[in-house]
Amino acid sequence: MTNKENRRLKISNLSSFIVLGFLEAAWAPMVPYIKARFDLDEGQLGMLLLCTGIGSFISLPIVSSLTSRFGCKKVMQICAVFFALTLIMLSVSPYLALTAVLLLIFGALTIGLDVSSNINAVIVESELKKPLMSGFHGGYSIGTLAGSAFMSAMLSVGISLFFGASAVFALMMFITFMFCGHLINDVKAFENKKKEADEKSSDTELSEKKHRRIPLLVIIIGCMCFIMYALEGAVLSWSGVFANQERGIDISSAGFIYSFFAIAMTIMRLVGNRIVVSLGRKITVVSGTLLVAAGWIITVIIPNIYGTCIGFLLVGFGAANIVPQLVSFAGTIRNFPVHDTIAFINALGYSGILLGPVVIGFTSKAFSLPATFVGIGISSLIVGLIALKVVTDEGLETKKKIRELANHSNN
Repeated sequence: MTNKENRRLKISNLSSFIVLGFLEAAWAPMVPYIKARFDLDEGQLGMLLLCTGIGSFISLPIVSSLTSRFGCKKVMQICAVFFALTLIMLSVSPYLALTAVLLLIFGALTIGLDVSSNINAVIVESELKKPLMSGFHGGYSIGTLAGSAFMSAMLSVGISLFFGASAVFALMMFITFMFCGHLINDVKAFENKKKEADEKSSDTELSEKKHRRIPLLVIIIGCMCFIMYALEGAVLSWSGVFANQERGIDISSAGFIYSFFAIAMTIMRLVGNRIVVSLGRKITVVSGTLLVAAGWIITVIIPNIYGTCIGFLLVGFGAANIVPQLVSFAGTIRNFPVHDTIAFINALGYSGILLGPVVIGFTSKAFSLPATFVGIGISSLIVGLIALKVVTDEGLETKKKIRELANHSNN
């Protein structure tokens, strides 16, 4: 594969993550308008937004099989088109029931983009034998920042929801069809190649039944992603509440605390590939969990706005490369199809995003929000301890491996 082909593969995959993040984030500024349109209270809005989670769960097994059958490119581009169209329809939907159905579709298409982009990333990383996952997820982070800013700017100057969503559609279609044209078409070829390698490395020939059984390691990685996704959901849902309730920050400014986390995460993901090359996948994950734990604890023990900002910066720096590297490692697990692995991990991950903020609400009521934040920090350390045991640098050319190969060739 030439350098030009490699560059096209990476640009296409990065662009697919940017589209995913942009479309997801463009929805966020629309939520208050939907709330006002149907005169919903917080509880009713929460139930309405739950439709996105339900749509995500329903679509997971379907998306997995579709990606295996038709390839990442077709699934990604079709999902992007209908995702953007769904935003336009949400902007003008006159009925609550129709809005609920559209949000079900919204959740399903989110998973379609997410799973196809991650499967493609695993394949590209495997083929090029380089740590690329963090950089791809950095594209997602860039997309979320850009999508939210773009739609917010459109609405702030008086442009209607419909025309704002239409502008998002036009921009995303341009990126989808101009820059995502080199995503993987033949996922089955990669699956068959991986299966043959797995069977050659096994002492005994594996039965088809064994191939279909979910390996324990996949379940463990999925649970680790559940914790980390729940942590990200906690920052999104509770950072502003903490800033207002515990630190006395005005409610109109409390939401900016999340920006410290988001910007830190974006920066670290953009340099994440270099970090993984230098440190390796395992050390990257473990050191990240230490930073996350330190960030939550600093947020709690320093009783002012500066401690809160520093704490969420550290949480963002630490969390940035944990999930990308767990997904990257999951793609190397033997004797189980990659598309099923990624779909399973996404199922548990999105469970964390949905359930995490709810659990935090109950625990903070029973104890306190600061005590709950300390508990979140401890849970991230559990992820680090498990990573020490199970995560490896298989499939990646780190600096350590490069030095070992050089020494071997010299000898």
